[in-house]
Amino acid sequence: MNATISTLMNHATVRKYSNKEISEAHLNTILEAGCRASTTGNMQLYSIIVSRSAEVKEALSPCHFNQPMVKQ
Repeated sequence: MNATISTLMNHATVRKYSNKEISEAHLNTILEAGCRASTTGNMQLYSIIVSRSAEVKEALSPCHFNQPMVKQ
């Protein structure tokens, strides 16, 4: 199996996060990779919100049906 297919077949969704801070450079690399991900019809219909504030995460929670991962 080639590397791309192997990566797709072994994909896992993570819904538990740590409180470990990451650097601005690392965050930007992650965001750039996310922006390059394929979307339906390449329409790029997504939003990215970066929040390090517990208060903002709490305020955003209802927009995500109060899923616990939003507050993590």
